Amino acid sequence: MNFHYIRNTRTIAMAALLAGAVSACTPESSDKELGPLPTASFTAEPLAGNPNKIVVTSTTPGGFMFEYTDDNNNKATREKDTLSYFQAGEYTIQFTVFTSGGFAKAVKKVTIAQNAKTQDILKGGDMGTDSQQFWTVLNTGGTQTAIRIENGAMHFENTGDSNGAIYQKVSVKAGKSYIFSAKVTGNGASNSWFEIYIDTAVPKQGSDYGGNKYISLNTWAGCGAVKFTGDLAVIGCDGTGKNKNGVMSFTKTGDVYIVVKAGSAGGTLGTGGIVMDDVKFLEEI
Repeated sequence: MNFHYIRNTRTIAMAALLAGAVSACTPESSDKELGPLPTASFTAEPLAGNPNKIVVTSTTPGGFMFEYTDDNNNKATREKDTLSYFQAGEYTIQFTVFTSGGFAKAVKKVTIAQNAKTQDILKGGDMGTDSQQFWTVLNTGGTQTAIRIENGAMHFENTGDSNGAIYQKVSVKAGKSYIFSAKVTGNGASNSWFEIYIDTAVPKQGSDYGGNKYISLNTWAGCGAVKFTGDLAVIGCDGTGKNKNGVMSFTKTGDVYIVVKAGSAGGTLGTGGIVMDDVKFLEEI
C-alpha cells in the first residue's frame, strides 16, 4: 500500500510541475489589435486557349487562406487557382478569404459556352460484342455474384448472399480532369451494394477489393432499394464522389483500376439484377 501511495504522490507532483512549466511558458498578453474586417474580392477569367478552365485569383489585400467552391462541387485552395468545367452552363463560384481581421465571402457567376473536349480512355464501355476482352472478372472469395456482358449491357445478378467484381486498368495523368459516368437500371435491391472503385491498388483473384470507393448504390445508405435508372455518378448516394457528378483529378500520373463490385448480405440485387451500360471514363484533352 505504501509503495502505491508514494508512486501516485510522485505522479501528482510531476503533473503539477509540468503544469507550472506550461504556465510559465505562456506568452504575455499583447496590445496588438486585429486588422479591419476584410472585403472579399476575386477575379474569374477563362484560361487562355481553354475556355472550359476558369482561373480564379484573389484580389483581397492581406489574405493568407483561400477557398473557391462552386455548385458543381469543384474546390480550389490557392490564392490563384483553376476550376475545370466539362459541360456548358452557368456556374456560381463562392470565394472565402481569411485575413488578420477575420474572413469574408464573395460570389461570381461564370458562363461556360461549350462542352469540354474529351476522349474516352475506357475500352469496351459500350458493352458491344467484343467488350469482354477489355474486362477481367474478379473472384472476391465466397459465393460469386453472376457477372456477364450480354445484349449490349453488363448484368449483375444473384439469388442471395454474394459478392463479385469486374475491372479494367486505365492510365491517368496528374493535373488533368476526368469524369466517370455509367447508366444503371434495376428493379430495386435489398441489403445490397453496387460500387465503383477507382484506385491504384491491383485487384487480386480470391480477395475482396477495397480502396477508394468513388460512387455507389447502397441500400443501407438510402439508394438502390426501389426501381431506378440513371447515371450512377448522379444517383449514387455513397462514396468519395458523392455529389461530384463523376468529376475527379489525380495528383500522380500512372495506372488506376476501375472496379465494379456488386453483392448482397441478407438480400438480393432484385428481380433481373442490376444492368449497366454506356460506361465512360472521359479525359480532358
